[in-house]
Amino acid sequence: MRSDTRRNISSLLAAVGEEIEVNAQGVTLQSVAARAGVAKATAYRYFSSLDELTTAYTVQSMQQMRQFSTESTLKGEELFRSVLGQWVAMVFDHGHVMVQLRSRKGYLDRFDHGDPVIDVSREIWERPMSELLSEKGLSQSLLRHALFLCNIFVDPREVLDLRNSESMTAEQIVSDLDSTIHGAVVGWQQPSPRNGGPKW
Repeated sequence: MRSDTRRNISSLLAAVGEEIEVNAQGVTLQSVAARAGVAKATAYRYFSSLDELTTAYTVQSMQQMRQFSTESTLKGEELFRSVLGQWVAMVFDHGHVMVQLRSRKGYLDRFDHGDPVIDVSREIWERPMSELLSEKGLSQSLLRHALFLCNIFVDPREVLDLRNSESMTAEQIVSDLDSTIHGAVVGWQQPSPRNGGPKW
């Protein structure tokens, strides 16, 4: 990749985060290009739409999380809580952009069809969740649905809502989400009409 191409893409990725912070309702690819100091035609050469640019921004942000998760030497619940803490910190920094990327499709549909954001998310959470299941004595066959449940609770929109509406700190959010996700995963494996027994 040429140096000017790398520079322009980097400028656009940085600018989209800044633009959404100050102009979430009115942001366009043209306004991002202007903030980045890049010609509109140049911006369209790299990104065909604002959605494509925000996807690239989110994937870039999440790749740092993926590296943290995959390279951590922690195990079991300690690994899960550590990744959860890093996730909440990332949402505090980048969540406004990530919220703009909400899809009309559900998590499992996107999971099965190679959505780039869900692919990175899976790489972030798969090992910590697998470790958590093992430590809780739960079957690894639950992993797919455990990832589904985790995705619900760590949704950036909801994490930011806890911070902004409830004035919760990152530490409080991590503590509450940690215990909630544990309970949800254990509850999912309990007997229910879906798998042959009463739920309550």
